[in-house]
Amino acid sequence: MRNKRWEDFSEEEILEANIAKYDQDAIVQFYEDFDEPRYSYIEYEVIFTSVLETMRKKLGRPVRAVDMCGGAGKGAFTLKACQPDCQVTLVDLSEKMLEVARRKAGKNRLHDIDIVQADAFSFLEQDNEYDLFVYSSALHHFKDPIALLQQTAEKLSPQGMIISIADPNTLTMSRRYGFLQFSASDWETKKQVMKNKFGRLFGADTKQNSDMPEFDIAEYQTFTGIDDIAFTKQVQNIGLQPLIHLRYPAGEPYITRLLPYIGLYWAFSTVLHKDTEPGYQIYQEQMKREIATNLPFRIKYY
Repeated sequence: MRNKRWEDFSEEEILEANIAKYDQDAIVQFYEDFDEPRYSYIEYEVIFTSVLETMRKKLGRPVRAVDMCGGAGKGAFTLKACQPDCQVTLVDLSEKMLEVARRKAGKNRLHDIDIVQADAFSFLEQDNEYDLFVYSSALHHFKDPIALLQQTAEKLSPQGMIISIADPNTLTMSRRYGFLQFSASDWETKKQVMKNKFGRLFGADTKQNSDMPEFDIAEYQTFTGIDDIAFTKQVQNIGLQPLIHLRYPAGEPYITRLLPYIGLYWAFSTVLHKDTEPGYQIYQEQMKREIATNLPFRIKYY
C-alpha cells in the first residue's frame, strides 16, 4: 500500500491514515500541551471576529457554528471567545483528540460546546442546518476539498458562510520555504532530511526505498500545498463565492514578521458564502480593512 502514488489513494484510505495518525500518543500529547500564548494564532481571532460580527448584522441572532475536523478545539474555543453567545458544535473523528478538547473546555469553563464524534462526510449527511462552518487547518487532509465544500454548502443556512483557515498554499514547495523549515528544525529532523537527500553518503539503502512515496498520506497536501488561487475559482463552480481570500505568514510571532520580507505568505484563509446571497458584498471592503488593521503582520489579498 505504501508504494502507491498519491493519486491512487482513495478518500477513505486517507481518512484511515488520519485516524491512525491522530490516535498516536505522541500526537495527542502534543495537542494536550498546545496552549497559549506560545501557539497563539492571531489570525483566528481577527478573521473570526470580523465574520461573526458581519453575520450577526445579517442574521440578527447568535450564529450557529461548526468547527469541522476541529481536533482539540482550537477553532471552537476561538469562536466562543469572539462571540460568547455563538452556538458552537465541535466535530472530529478522533475520540482521543475530543477528550483533549473536553478537558480544555472544562478548564476554560466552556460547558455549552456540543462535541460530536464523526467524520466530516458522515456529519454532513445529518439533517441539520448551520450558519457557519469552519475548516481549521483541515482542507489539506482531504483528497478532494472541493467535493467536501460542495456537501458543506448544502447544509448552510441561506445567509451562511464557510471559513477555511491555516491551510498551506503552494509556496510550501519553494526553496525559500524548504530552507526556512530546515533551519528551524531540530537536529534529528535535519539528519533525516539529509539522509533522504544524500542517502548513499550516509550508508542508507536508497535502492530498496526508491519506490516508496516521500509523504505522509494523512498530510500529503501539506507537502505539496494547495493551489489556493485555483481553489477560489473552483468553489465558484459549486455555487460558492469568495468574500475574502488572503495569504499570510503563519508561525511563531517573530517568524510572521520576518516572512513577508522574503515573500513567504505560505498560509491562506478564505471566507465563502452562497452565490445566492450577494448582500455580503457591501461588507467586503470593511472586513478587509478590519482584518488587515488588526493583524500584526503583512498579508496579501487576492
